[in-house]
Amino acid sequence: MMNLKFTKTKIGTLLLLLLLTFGKLYSQTYNGPVGINTTSPNLNSVLDVVSGGNNKGILIPRLTEAQRDAIAINTAKDDGLTIFNTTEDCYNYWSLADNEWKSVCGQIGKSVFTIDCSNSKAMGTYVQGKELTNSNYLSISVNVTKVGNYTISGTTTNGYNFYGTGVFLNTGAQTVQIPGQGTPTAVQLNTVSLSSNGVDVTCTPSITVNVLSAAGTYTMSCGSATVNGVYKVGTNLTASNTITLPVNVSALGSYTITTNTVDGISFSASGTFTATGTQNITLNGSGAPTSTTTKSMVITSDSKGGVSTTCSVNVVVVIPKKKLLAIGDAPDGCGYNVSGTSPSGQVLKAGANYGPLANSTVKYEGWDQVINGGGAPSAAQLTTWTTGANAVDIIVIGYIWGMGANEAQIIKNYLLKGGVVIAYSENNTGMQNLLSSVFDGSVNVGSVNTAGSIYKLPLTNDAILNGPFGDIRGLQWGEDASATTYATGLPASDITIYSGDTNISSATPSGTVGRVTAFRHNTLNFIWVGDGGFNSQCGTVAAPNTSDTICPFYADTNFKPIPKPNYGNGTKMNVYNSIFYANALAWGIKQAEFSGVNTH
Repeated sequence: MMNLKFTKTKIGTLLLLLLLTFGKLYSQTYNGPVGINTTSPNLNSVLDVVSGGNNKGILIPRLTEAQRDAIAINTAKDDGLTIFNTTEDCYNYWSLADNEWKSVCGQIGKSVFTIDCSNSKAMGTYVQGKELTNSNYLSISVNVTKVGNYTISGTTTNGYNFYGTGVFLNTGAQTVQIPGQGTPTAVQLNTVSLSSNGVDVTCTPSITVNVLSAAGTYTMSCGSATVNGVYKVGTNLTASNTITLPVNVSALGSYTITTNTVDGISFSASGTFTATGTQNITLNGSGAPTSTTTKSMVITSDSKGGVSTTCSVNVVVVIPKKKLLAIGDAPDGCGYNVSGTSPSGQVLKAGANYGPLANSTVKYEGWDQVINGGGAPSAAQLTTWTTGANAVDIIVIGYIWGMGANEAQIIKNYLLKGGVVIAYSENNTGMQNLLSSVFDGSVNVGSVNTAGSIYKLPLTNDAILNGPFGDIRGLQWGEDASATTYATGLPASDITIYSGDTNISSATPSGTVGRVTAFRHNTLNFIWVGDGGFNSQCGTVAAPNTSDTICPFYADTNFKPIPKPNYGNGTKMNVYNSIFYANALAWGIKQAEFSGVNTH
């Protein structure tokens, strides 16, 4: 009886377990909820886990990132597969749409990119025993096809490496800087081994670093440094853009010479001295100028031994093209009008004088236009030339225009807007109108002296008397063929006077105080000389007119301005009209660029 009862109990228990198991299987098969620690699982869940004491959680599979990446994904079935990434310390899930593991912590995932080895290189100078600085980095050119995180490393076997991380926010070609760290231990050529997002990159051509020996001892001769090449705004420097720097080496070793970066450009050189004594170092330029201002480049060396390690040189950037209006007669004859084939016109147009050549005296892209305005332009013509978006930058006036009051007012308005006017004129009526208009005062003009008169220039140090074509301070200019116009009543504080009315060629020089025959305005871009034939040369550069009282303008066969010898209606002297003219044009080009009518 006892055995039977025991058997019935066991059978009942077994039936109960089978019933529960069948219920669970039925629930799973027919999408019913399953609960752990609950008898009423959430009806919208397949599995409802409850912490009985509200003090426990659940743990899903915990994998490192490497273990996660080792999972063989079945793209048809594994969309949404979830793990806890212990490397990232965050939940990850497999995304079928993006075909990658995604993080729920806001990370955008790894980027996809390729490295352009041909445009990637190591930057900076590397010296044995010298720790790398911010100037030592890899410039890596990449093409990004998917935005995201990136890690790029570059390793060597010489005590230093490169490592950088970041986020690519845009696709397409771009460049990143990978900082260097460590200290080179040996003098050798190293090949940098690259890795991107943990994958080794075979770079062709390879990125190499030349590690130099410790710095030598040397001095720089900056006063003898030469800036080479032509520099244009917005144009990348090439192999022709260099600085030749003489140095004197007293102890062998490596050298690193750099400049600061000014308006987008810099220069650098590195290498190893193999001999002591005087020698030249070539600093190579990089970048593109962003403005036409002259750049003062501070040169810094790593020389040892307590010698001077800094100095500076100036880099001149080419000024863009300008438009010039020439007014006057005989452009292809004596050259009062400077637009033609006369020596004055040839000096203006010669690329070696004003051009983009490496040996150009004034670094300049050349003339956009040289307009022949004739000998007597109308007010309507002047208005067209001096106003609007296409206003000329410079006006040069010569013999014998007698402008009226209306034309004089147009010239004044042009000056007030920044226009450059260089007037060589002895027409008293025209100059009375012009000077009275410009100065708004009681200016009077008259005539003095005769052909071949000579006027002394002052010792004033300005761009006209001491300019790129020569220093003519304390020298003299010569009157051409007739009398000279003078002006009185000019406000002394408004002008820099270049000459009075004393003819120093005369046996008995005398003059009148207050008479001015040449000046530069101190605030307007205006130069005036009271001789319409100031630029006259009725011969050629090869066969010039040698008269001692006419044609005081001389240039050599390369159209470089030179003094005319043996000039004067009394005592013979050199006269420097052409050098004054060339310096004045150089001044006018710069004024037009930096404070001209088209820069306002």
